[in-house]
Parts: sequence; C-alpha cells; structure tokens
Amino acid sequence: MPNPVLHKYFDLGDRALANVSLPSGDRVLLTILPAGFAVHRLHFFGIIPGICLFGANKPGYEQMTTVLLHDLALLPPLPRAKGQHKDDQPPNQPLSLFTRLALTAHDANDLVRLFERTRNTVG
Repeated sequence: MPNPVLHKYFDLGDRALANVSLPSGDRVLLTILPAGFAVHRLHFFGIIPGICLFGANKPGYEQMTTVLLHDLALLPPLPRAKGQHKDDQPPNQPLSLFTRLALTAHDANDLVRLFERTRNTVG
C-alpha cells in the first residue's frame, strides 16, 4: 500500500481544513468550523466533497483533542503538505492532531473507527 499523502493544509484557528489521501486511495477532507469538526469523503481527484463520514460539535472535538494530547507519542509528525500549506497556529492544535491521526488510518472506514474511538474515550 502507498503512504498517506497530505495534499493541502490550512489552519487559521477557528477555520481549518486538511485534504488527505489514505493508503487505500480514499481521499478525505477534514474541516473545523465554529460549529464543529467534520470528515467528508472527496470525489473526482479530491475536488468534490461527498458524504459526511464523521462529525463532532465543538465540545466533542475539544474533548477529542484532550484525548489525543495524552497519546501524542503514538501519532506521526505532521508532514508539510504537497500543495498549499498554511499554519498560523501553535503545534498540537485540533487540526494538527486530527490530521496526524488520519495519517495512521488505512482507509475511510478505519479513519471513522479511529475518530469514534477517540470521541468515546474519556479524557
């Protein structure tokens, strides 16, 4: 299987996105907006967003961030995006942690399982 690829990464604080290809070939978009966090499947070479695979409101994704900070050593480092990369935030912000977790997934189903497990773990 090929390695995962980070195509685009923009972390501007309350609005952020990461475009990732998983080893299976699945391409997903991770987004953080003031209302919460979501993962969408992407189609047509990562241009067209499809169904929402996972979502969490702001308190939910803040709790997920706390859980991931405890397991920080298990996550790979955040690579520089192949395309556009803009990161104005200090390290270990929610999008960075969620992207690093996504890079450990084999496919979209595994990604959803990882996010569900993180959301359901008590921080």
